[in-house]
Amino acid sequence: MVSIGGVVGFVVGWLVSTFAVWLALKIFPGRQKREDFAGAALTALVGALIYWVFHSLIRIPLLGGLIAFVVWLYALRKLQGVGWLGALGLAILIWIINTILGLFLPHLKL
Repeated sequence: MVSIGGVVGFVVGWLVSTFAVWLALKIFPGRQKREDFAGAALTALVGALIYWVFHSLIRIPLLGGLIAFVVWLYALRKLQGVGWLGALGLAILIWIINTILGLFLPHLKL
């Protein structure tokens, strides 16, 4: 069963991740395909779905996360039109920005 708190938490997390992806795309050198906010929202949503699917299906610690990371890099390549190293650079930058945002944003208790 889906709770209101779960939906609100997902939407807030998605918006924060969208901002992180958008900022990373603006900072990252070069010209990516979807640098606008809608493209960042799509990229963040695809990333969240990839991690959710692999963490749900593969219950072996670290393996699900590792496979999800590789699939996420592939998705970044396709969505943003970068190579493997560009996708890795973007992923690292997105992770750093998300970590910094997480330090300053309060945690929701719904």
